[in-house]
Amino acid sequence: MLRFPSIKNLTYGVEQVVRRFPLVVVAAAFKAVMLYILIESPPVPNPPPLYLKTTLVLFLALPLFLSLHLVAERRKWSLGVLAAGVLGVVALLVLYYFTISPSPIQRDYYRFGMFLVCAHLLVSFAPFVGYDEPNGFWQFNKTMLLQFLTATLYAGTLYIGIIIAVETVRFLFDVTYSTRIELDLFVLIGGFFHTLFFLNGFPAQLDLLEAQKSYSRGVKLFTQYVLLPLEVVYLLILYVYTAKILIQWQLPEGGVAYLVMAFSVAGIFALLLLYPIRDSAEERWIRLYSQRFYLALFPLIVLLGVAIFRRIGEYGVTENRYLVAALAVWLTGVTLYFLISKKDDIRWIPLSLCVASFLLAVGPWSIFAYSRQNQAERFGSLLREYKLLDNSGKIASADTLPREDYERLVSGIRYFRDRNEINTLTPFFSALPDTKNQQEVATQMEYQLNKAVNVKELQLGNSGRVDYAISGNTDMFGVNIRGFDYMISFNLYSDASREDEAGKWKLTASDRGSKLVLSDINNEEIAAWDMAARFTEIEKQYGMSTFLVDSKFLTFDRPGMRLKLEKFSRSGGYYSYQGVLLMKER
Repeated sequence: MLRFPSIKNLTYGVEQVVRRFPLVVVAAAFKAVMLYILIESPPVPNPPPLYLKTTLVLFLALPLFLSLHLVAERRKWSLGVLAAGVLGVVALLVLYYFTISPSPIQRDYYRFGMFLVCAHLLVSFAPFVGYDEPNGFWQFNKTMLLQFLTATLYAGTLYIGIIIAVETVRFLFDVTYSTRIELDLFVLIGGFFHTLFFLNGFPAQLDLLEAQKSYSRGVKLFTQYVLLPLEVVYLLILYVYTAKILIQWQLPEGGVAYLVMAFSVAGIFALLLLYPIRDSAEERWIRLYSQRFYLALFPLIVLLGVAIFRRIGEYGVTENRYLVAALAVWLTGVTLYFLISKKDDIRWIPLSLCVASFLLAVGPWSIFAYSRQNQAERFGSLLREYKLLDNSGKIASADTLPREDYERLVSGIRYFRDRNEINTLTPFFSALPDTKNQQEVATQMEYQLNKAVNVKELQLGNSGRVDYAISGNTDMFGVNIRGFDYMISFNLYSDASREDEAGKWKLTASDRGSKLVLSDINNEEIAAWDMAARFTEIEKQYGMSTFLVDSKFLTFDRPGMRLKLEKFSRSGGYYSYQGVLLMKER
């Protein structure tokens, strides 16, 4: 007979989790509160940085405090030593808080992701540092994985059940909720209760795990008959591709680097699942497969290196390329270790990855500092190579420039634009707009660059991408709405649509985005704009590339309404645009 846990048992389980991991529970609760505030706060142009930055810090606090609790429990720390450890972790989190930009940009989120990976990897091995217990380490991580999957199942089932109840009440009783209840429940269940479910199943005595010999037959069958055959299939595909590029004597595509990395990680994960039975007399094939797997990796590692360094040679170092190159070096080291070492200590895998994640995120050697330096040097080097600079170091007129190198220069401008670091290139340009708007400054840079050079084979036709931005202030939050009653902001691409909050009107980008249609709640057309025709008009006036465009080209006036675009682009015959629609009461 199925027995559900009683309230008493649930209360006892929560109490045990709070007693054992108090800091983790507190961090999870505050994280849920911060996420709730972010969800329910009205959108504003410049939101206060406190909430978002604090949320990022709390995401890191959870695994760090969990590692601290586990180490303190394993080593039986005194209250004083634990307090010192807590102060150390808090100091690191406060330091991290002040390194985040007031308005977090791509670099901040990238660094946060690397720190998050580092912190979670720390949980996997921290309690076993200084203890020669590889089997205990494996059993601990197996328990964590199964507990995470179980907690996800419980939390997911609970969330779906409550959402069905919420929507049923909405449908039957015509109830309107004043909050974004679906997201609020997701934060509460996924951000807080999931943590409690997860922590409730942690093994209490880590020192006893080394002697534990249990191994799930289901894990063995899944790995042996599902994961490993798939690995063999992908290995054959990658080897056939390697043979193809050798026969054709061409460099591999840059994207193959990610395929090799995915294959390698999946293969190592499969071998980790089989670790406890690798020396079993009945399972000698595992040891043989392990050696053959790492030997088979070497040609693919070479392929990986050639692919990523080809991309670096063409377009310079970016964060992604630096990271993949670093992972290729790490993969080479791991492969050599398991081929040469007589003691296959699997703890080195998360330990080395944790250290690498941290080192690549900080310092002058970090993926951010080095890629920024490399892109700036490449940009300046290309300008000097084609003698594009005058005596004052500014871009001036020059002879014809190959299209490939022109695209490298444009790529450099967009690299710094996307990272809010466009000021890095300002010494090379003159008469730039006095604004903090990165898009506007970058657009003017591309305009000056295009005017200064003649580019071979620049025409891209319908298969290329062209972006336009209105001149002057492109801040859509500063749109003058005098004389209008409604404003609908939109960011549309091919065949997408956008409804206003009241549900009265809908904007649709139809026919691959070449036509923008305004319709009412009954889908009856109110107005339509021929975006393709306007794009052609802009093209004739400004040519191909990214320019500051006079606002008249991106403003459409109709009786009782005004369409004002901020960005307008075409890629492969598909159009996309963003802006606002102003309307009077009809």
